[in-house]
Amino acid sequence: MRMFRHRLLRAFALAGAVSAVVAACSPAGSGNAGKKSHGPLVVARTVDLDGLDPAVATAFGTVQTLQLIFDTLLRTDADGRLVPGLAKSWETSKDGRTLTFHLQQGVRFHNGDALTADAVVATLDRVRDEATASVVRSNLLAVTKVTAPDPNTAVIKLSRPDGSVLHTLTLTGTAIVDPADIKAGRLAQAANGTGPFKLAGRTQGQKVDLTANSAYFGGAPKLPGVEFRVIPDENSILAGLRAGSFDAGVLTDPNVVAQAHGGVTIAKTPSMAYHALMLNGRRKPLDRLPVRQAIACAIDRKQVVDTAVAGQGTVTGPITSPGYHLSPTDGLPCTPGDAAAAKKLLGGTSVDLKMLVMSGGYASAVNEAQNLQAQLSKIGVKLTIDQQPTNVYVKRWSKADFDVALALNGGMSSPYLMYARYFGDGASLAKPAGLDSPPIAKLLAQAGASTEERLSDATVAQLQRTMLQQSPWVWLFTDNNVVAMQPNVTGLGITADNSLRSLQSATRG
Repeated sequence: MRMFRHRLLRAFALAGAVSAVVAACSPAGSGNAGKKSHGPLVVARTVDLDGLDPAVATAFGTVQTLQLIFDTLLRTDADGRLVPGLAKSWETSKDGRTLTFHLQQGVRFHNGDALTADAVVATLDRVRDEATASVVRSNLLAVTKVTAPDPNTAVIKLSRPDGSVLHTLTLTGTAIVDPADIKAGRLAQAANGTGPFKLAGRTQGQKVDLTANSAYFGGAPKLPGVEFRVIPDENSILAGLRAGSFDAGVLTDPNVVAQAHGGVTIAKTPSMAYHALMLNGRRKPLDRLPVRQAIACAIDRKQVVDTAVAGQGTVTGPITSPGYHLSPTDGLPCTPGDAAAAKKLLGGTSVDLKMLVMSGGYASAVNEAQNLQAQLSKIGVKLTIDQQPTNVYVKRWSKADFDVALALNGGMSSPYLMYARYFGDGASLAKPAGLDSPPIAKLLAQAGASTEERLSDATVAQLQRTMLQQSPWVWLFTDNNVVAMQPNVTGLGITADNSLRSLQSATRG
């Protein structure tokens, strides 16, 4: 057997999904939070907690909160490599079909119940149950059985080698819950995890209160608690920071980030989420590879970043996972922004497309759309902007009711998991992906069969080159995940997957 032994780390990054849930609240309410050295750390953000069950959590504000309350078997570090979570070590059998996890000892749920391997079995069986409607169920289709040979050991049996299962066990959707809560059917009403913070209370649309778990196995938090305050406007968050009403604020609008200077400390990390122009290759003329490549070649990504997000972004290719450093456009048949080469690929084809754009979902959408419209007009591609509210956009996007769609998609530390849901065999998001590509599907199948914890650089580079060559979409750029804070707050940062787990070790002077 191949053995992976690791020392426990205290700060980790978790994968998650990116979406937005907007609520209303006034920035006033808790006084000069930023000037206090006691009490909970007040963090302002535009989104609220919309549920307590980690298996079905998708909204990033919910995932961000539940990551502090619940733990997963494994976690990922800043480079996307697997590190211990509730499992202090793990082993993969030589044939890749048996995963054995040895649990941390002495861990307890917030209600005092002891963590045992039975909780791992109950959690994963529930996630795998179609009735649960878990957002990560499809990632565990290779799992045939989960057992607990003793209280400190959990064993997962697979029908085939699938290295991506280990990465799935880092996702909030597989966070370990108390079997008693499953049996009582109260996961939607009570958040009883093993994490560094406990849920102390919540007022829908206004705030979420967390208190420190002094018995946390990874070390008690240095803060007494955290209060997430819901502030719908980021300009108000910045104003509240300057007024001392908040200790920290999560910022996503690049224009607001550009103003965040003078008395405010900024911590930012390149995001795994990426902006893309998704091309529906099942519609003419986008069913022709040269047409898709022409559109991909015509767009100067740097111009989009400079114009739409005030330079607050990084040009990207398909792979945004930390630890992989690839050329963002190696695989395209020409240099992006080369209008002459793009026109040659079009070969006189008339292209008139509608571009589905979300209004109110994220700040830069309209600016991006207008820039892309102007750039593509230079090669004779007419884009008509079809702006829709979030609920309409999501319905149409999921049904692939578009020619092209401007999207902000969530990234993952596992490149395989990131794209198998779009282009793999039996992919759950195959319809909005817009293209059935045998070359991409073949490479994803090979990656999925790997028993390695981390796909090799060569494998991932080949996957990216092939995706760019096939050009199902035009990958544009990644944002920065940003948290602004008072100067007396230290140790607080936000990771590539939007996690705030650093709150566990953050301090306030």
